Amino acid sequence: MTGLSAGRLSWRGEDYAWHGQGWPELVIETPRLRLRAPGAADVDAFAAELADFDIVRMLARVPWPYSRMDAVSFVTGARADAEGRHGLHLVIEDGNGLAGLVGLSFSPVSLFAPAPELGYWIARSRWGHGIATEAGRGVLAFAFEALGVKAVRSGAFHDNPASLAVQAKLGFEVVGRSHVFCLARGAEVAHIDTMLTRGRFREVGA
Repeated sequence: MTGLSAGRLSWRGEDYAWHGQGWPELVIETPRLRLRAPGAADVDAFAAELADFDIVRMLARVPWPYSRMDAVSFVTGARADAEGRHGLHLVIEDGNGLAGLVGLSFSPVSLFAPAPELGYWIARSRWGHGIATEAGRGVLAFAFEALGVKAVRSGAFHDNPASLAVQAKLGFEVVGRSHVFCLARGAEVAHIDTMLTRGRFREVGA
């Protein structure tokens, strides 16, 4: 696999940097965080954090209840996605360990394809500290500057204003509304669709 070139972006005076031999080895560093590929050592932490229904109910493709075997399966799939360049799934680490997960899916699943989709979840103990915004910015910097992506999709369920606020801070704009099946709720849920272009990301960070 072709190696990645190390890179750096200054966003409002703060540095966001990335390096790695390939997608499975990618590391993104932000002012407070380190984003890196998940591994077997993360399985128990994933299982513990995703035993929280208030987190899982806001995610489309995470089952409930979430078991340790689900975490094992996720780590294996994340490695395969990175090797095939179908997706990036990165553990968010702060000074106290695992703080959540952030990633990009390159699967064409909506009319906005092939723009990748940004997704994330944050451990309850880290809510309200700007972790999702900072981690998202790091992944977006990599996507726009290193991969040359022109636009990124995202969105949130209608009852998740905190996630929509994160996306607004990153520069995402509402482009539509839809219904998305939520595995944990076992039903389709109203969803607000958002989009961020490379130009808009640079404008917000200038």
